[in-house]
Amino acid sequence: MRWRFWGRNKVIRWVGCFLLLWLGVATVNAESAGHQTNDIEGWRVLVNVQLLNKESEATATALRLLRQQLQEIIRVIPGPALAKLRKVTLWFSPEYPQVKPRAEYHPGAEWLRENGRDVRMVKGVEFTDIKNFEAETKRMPNFTLHELAHAYHDTVLRQGFENQEIKTAFMKAKTSGTYDRVDRWNGTGRANTMERAYALTNPMEYFAESTEAFFSRNDFFPFNRSELHSHDPTMEVLLERLWRED
Repeated sequence: MRWRFWGRNKVIRWVGCFLLLWLGVATVNAESAGHQTNDIEGWRVLVNVQLLNKESEATATALRLLRQQLQEIIRVIPGPALAKLRKVTLWFSPEYPQVKPRAEYHPGAEWLRENGRDVRMVKGVEFTDIKNFEAETKRMPNFTLHELAHAYHDTVLRQGFENQEIKTAFMKAKTSGTYDRVDRWNGTGRANTMERAYALTNPMEYFAESTEAFFSRNDFFPFNRSELHSHDPTMEVLLERLWRED
């Protein structure tokens, strides 16, 4: 039994590694110490080796779904903007103690340092929701786009997160009251709920949430571009221009 148990784990690791290699060109080098480097649809994706050793199946599934999200991004984002998004490194990390697993963009090194995280992830997107990546994708079809929108806002647009056009549009949306209580999609088989739109959190989330609706599908109303057009035409016009800036 001990031999069979060991053999089964070995097979699982082999299958996981094969899938990871199939999903993208995978290497391990000094520059990415502790990580496997993958090239997936033109993005550099660094996977913590702990995930490969302990969560190989979940990691392979997450990378497959990440590829699908990136493929949609390639289809819908204008070429010049897409080239800039591909400069953003994506990181797969194990869960942190007492921290809810999530996808998050890291704008500054100081926060990473203060929270004991790898400062190399600055200006990158970190995924710790590996085990529930599939469930999150069903609820938020392209949450990778949401995080990359933060990177675009921060590093590409004029004034970064202080961009005045986005701030002005955000204040207009906030004072209008039209985002105070909207439908939230909770996934197939679960009833929608009426909630305050996540877009009202701040101008950064307003831009990222609206970007999801504009190019893909958001989990809060407005869900798609057609609904954004009727609900918030000011932001639709602004997004059309901002995502085409050189």
